[in-house]
Amino acid sequence: MKLIFNKRLLIILQEFINRPSGYLTSSYLSKIIGVTSRTVRSDLKDLDEILLPYGARIYSKKGIGYKLEIINDVKFSNFSKTLFNEENSEQGLVPSLPEERVQYIIKKLLEINDCITLEELCDELYISTSTVKKDLKKVKSILQDYRLVVASRLNKGIRIEGKEIDKRFCMAEYFLNRSKLDRIDLAEFYIENIIVFKDVNLKRIEEVLIEELLKSKFPLADIALKNLIIHIAIAIKRIKEGNYIDQKSERVEKLEGKQEYDIAKSIVKALEKDFEITIPSSEVYYVTIHLLGSKLLDERREVELTQFIENDIKNLIVKILMEINRKLNLDFSDDKGLICGLALHLKPTFHRLHFNMNLRNPWLDEVKTKYPLAFQAGVIAAQIIEKETGYSINESEIGYLAMHFGGSLERKKRGIDIKKRIAIICSSGMGSSSLLLAKLKNSLNENVDLIGTFPLHQLDLVVGLRPDIILTTVPIKEDIPIPKILVNAVLEDSDLDEIKSKIKNIDYCKNDEIDFEDLFVPDLFFTDIKFESKEKVLDFLTSNMVNKGYIDKSIKQSILAREKISSTAIGNLVAIPHALEVVEVPSCVCIGILNKPIVWDKDKKVQLVMVLSISKNISDRFNDLFSSLYQVTKSPLSVVELIKQKDFDRFYIKFLSEKEKN
Repeated sequence: MKLIFNKRLLIILQEFINRPSGYLTSSYLSKIIGVTSRTVRSDLKDLDEILLPYGARIYSKKGIGYKLEIINDVKFSNFSKTLFNEENSEQGLVPSLPEERVQYIIKKLLEINDCITLEELCDELYISTSTVKKDLKKVKSILQDYRLVVASRLNKGIRIEGKEIDKRFCMAEYFLNRSKLDRIDLAEFYIENIIVFKDVNLKRIEEVLIEELLKSKFPLADIALKNLIIHIAIAIKRIKEGNYIDQKSERVEKLEGKQEYDIAKSIVKALEKDFEITIPSSEVYYVTIHLLGSKLLDERREVELTQFIENDIKNLIVKILMEINRKLNLDFSDDKGLICGLALHLKPTFHRLHFNMNLRNPWLDEVKTKYPLAFQAGVIAAQIIEKETGYSINESEIGYLAMHFGGSLERKKRGIDIKKRIAIICSSGMGSSSLLLAKLKNSLNENVDLIGTFPLHQLDLVVGLRPDIILTTVPIKEDIPIPKILVNAVLEDSDLDEIKSKIKNIDYCKNDEIDFEDLFVPDLFFTDIKFESKEKVLDFLTSNMVNKGYIDKSIKQSILAREKISSTAIGNLVAIPHALEVVEVPSCVCIGILNKPIVWDKDKKVQLVMVLSISKNISDRFNDLFSSLYQVTKSPLSVVELIKQKDFDRFYIKFLSEKEKN
């Protein structure tokens, strides 16, 4: 019997491709797909049989799980490209999951100019009228974000109505997979989208753009160029179908006279010649706003440009930095590179927001999970921008803001002057100890603080001074909690190099450091939670935190507000809700394990929820705490093991053991 590559198999294969070196359990996959482990095991057998002729197989290891093993790179690469291209094409698989049906309906409505009946949608999707009506509620909600509506016409059916420019922004999001746009070259992108743009030569658009941008000395970053190609391709496709941008309005007329408007006119003229079409003058504005909303490549002199930043943007940045300092205890006010970077970023951002342009951030998930403190700063910045300008900031824009704060945090990390306090134990008298001290002072860098020389019999006194490291000319037999390095009393240059290396690489830990698991509280551990929406789950967990005195109602509201701004789901069935700011009450983590995974945000399901409240006195450990949690939860196997635990002590022990593994 010939095996069919259904949607479930496609999802399973995608999970394996996303984790090329890791094992996945049938239990984990069943939670992601929403079927039983037994069904998944049957699917894995089918998948193995399908993949074998194409250079891959599903390898199973008892007690560990399953992994994708690629036997022939070329065969499997060709197979997967064909498979996923088909999945994105008009001849692709019939969607079965609700979120896939929603995407299908949106694409269908954007493609057609006429109406489509509910019966026709039911026939195409093999679903009932009640199911399609349920899906349409979600479709309407999504389209609202693009200022589009689903209109019903008596005896004719439904269709999308709204401005042409808004339809195009929606098309850019739903016709194309832009999530990996930064990671593929243009040739590969053209192959992937050949069906969507079968009547439009994408390569020729690229050539026209590069030629005109070079003439105008207007350099764009690669991702900005790719986005511009996408939007111009959509424009040509729509113009050929007889759909044009509305005639110019007062707000677009203000664009005339700008450099970007002149470049757009040259681009449109060249496109008319190449594609043998007439492009209305109103379309020049469409190209102009994309150029205005694009990030320029050349920012090498950004710090020197600080003096040219407009006062309104300067004042906005000051308010942003003050609020971040107040809420997160982080002072960015002296980072000129950050201030200028934000100013250069905000100018095109305001153009995008003004014209309701949607800009996908391909690094969003990475920034949220790996740079949580920077993302939190981005969230606070977005709040201030909304308050001061009235523009609504979406998650992608927050991610771009966060990248600027992440860069500043990395610069701070490089420049942090944490001095290692070093004590010297020397038993050979004042002369040799003075020589040793002088030699070390001259040779070690300024991040070392030499607190003095001591005889061995004063070891207890030295330990009481709590140095970070002890350099000693005699072996210390006692077991002490401070790292020690044995050195010669008379140092050679080679000895100094070795000492420097050891001091630099020595791993020490302050006694008052807190790890993520130290914030777990037995009183805040809940299992078998049966709610089916994240709002109800969050209300349940935070209400318990309030009732038991761990947080107050204002912190609860801050946690709920933070979740509305941007999802705290980090993948692998885990979410980490937290407040918008560090708090005055002691830190804690409330753990909630759901009886089954629920849809938390778009394509992310969640079963393990850890509500985090961080106090002001450990705000500097924000990143470390998240990093500690991410190390455990990045492994699907570890998360599944944590979800299985039914009491606090076992969960705590399992968390420690999984942390040790990862």
